Amino acid sequence: MVWEVEAGDRGVGGVTDNLFVAQKELLDALYGLGTGRGRMRYARLSFIHVGYVYGPIVVTAHRKDGVTVLVAGGTWESTL
Repeated sequence: MVWEVEAGDRGVGGVTDNLFVAQKELLDALYGLGTGRGRMRYARLSFIHVGYVYGPIVVTAHRKDGVTVLVAGGTWESTL
């Protein structure tokens, strides 16, 4: 599992083989940043073992005004 959180110009992410650990780390990061969005998705090493091949988004999370909302699946719109 790959997880990442964005909060304005700040961000954090990680990789783990455990779904529950990924969710906890994502939620802890969102809590620490205060306001932002995060996602978890499946990933595996590429066949040449350089970089990852990403799968679908498993969970999308948003945090604002002290409230975190988790959505199964979801989309991730680029802010660029």
